[in-house]
Amino acid sequence: MLGRIVACAPPHLLTYTWGENSQVTFELSRQADKVKLVLTHSRLATREDMLGVAAGWHAHVDILIDRLNNRQPESFWPLHTRLEAEYEQLIPLK
Repeated sequence: MLGRIVACAPPHLLTYTWGENSQVTFELSRQADKVKLVLTHSRLATREDMLGVAAGWHAHVDILIDRLNNRQPESFWPLHTRLEAEYEQLIPLK
C-alpha cells in the first residue's frame, strides 16, 4: 500500500495517507503519569471500509494495551471479527 507522511512532530504527532484517499493520525499527549493516544482514521469511502478499519484499529490497540500490561492478548482475527460485529451496530447505515 502506498502512502505518504503528511505531518510529523516527534514524539507527539504522525499523520500519513493510507492508500489513495484516507488518512491516519496518531497523537500522543501526557496525561499525569500516562500517555494518551488519539488515533483518527478519516476519509473512508464506504461504511464497509469504516467497519473494517474501526474493528482493525480497535483490535490493534487492544492487543497493544494487553502487551503493555503483560497480559496475553486475544488473537487478532477473532477479536477483529467480534469488534466488527459491534461496530455494525454502532455505525449507522446511510
